[in-house]
Amino acid sequence: MYLHYLDILVLLAYLVGMALMGIYFSRNNNSTEDYFVGSRSFQGWVIGLSLVGTSISSITFLAYPADAFNDRMATIYPQPFFRYGKITSAYEYLEHRFGLPVRVYGSISFIAGQLVRVSIILYLISLVLYEITGLSSEICILIGGTFVAFYTVTGGIRAVIWTDVVQTIILVLGGVACLSIIIIKLPDGLSQIFRIASASNKISFSELVDGKLHPKSWGISLTSKTGTMMLILGLTAWLNEYSGNQNVIQRYCTSKNIICHSL
Repeated sequence: MYLHYLDILVLLAYLVGMALMGIYFSRNNNSTEDYFVGSRSFQGWVIGLSLVGTSISSITFLAYPADAFNDRMATIYPQPFFRYGKITSAYEYLEHRFGLPVRVYGSISFIAGQLVRVSIILYLISLVLYEITGLSSEICILIGGTFVAFYTVTGGIRAVIWTDVVQTIILVLGGVACLSIIIIKLPDGLSQIFRIASASNKISFSELVDGKLHPKSWGISLTSKTGTMMLILGLTAWLNEYSGNQNVIQRYCTSKNIICHSL
């Protein structure tokens, strides 16, 4: 992959900017309350953008599109009340409600799940970095992991949230810009996209097997992606993401105002 020097400059400016944000916000970390929940001072719009940013990763841009290409539209993926009580994590709530053993179990389960998720994210990032730099996957994983860990550990939750905000704005504006350019350059515009997608069965609810498309079943199955099972998976994933994922709940806890008066 060939990158123009302007592309390289933009990437370097972005990386340096994210790192500097970590250093900048580290000056405000004078207590654990500052470091983990930003003194609970964030406005709703900031938290909202951060929630979008933290839910998007290399999995979103590489794994999901690949799965959608293979299974067409067969992957379906469907806010919150942890601000009350001035807790820092979801696991504090679990201990208050169910006791220490449940808190420990929840914490360990989350850590195990995040180890798998972060491993996949870093591996997918390494594929992109390899195409850009030609470096080995191991080196690319170390570069990506070290960079993100630096501004996270240095700047605490403030750095994490504001880098999320910047990343979300870049992703949205970049996506809109790319789509607009594609539509403008196509002879028939947006209608051409839908026409070709429909002709190629890209928006059908089917699965590609041995070069042929097969309609998806709506039955119950533990071994295949049926419509019913994907809806159940989507609902379960949504509930887990917004009610049990510490990445999300910690952002609830940073809000300036109480979101809900009771649990």
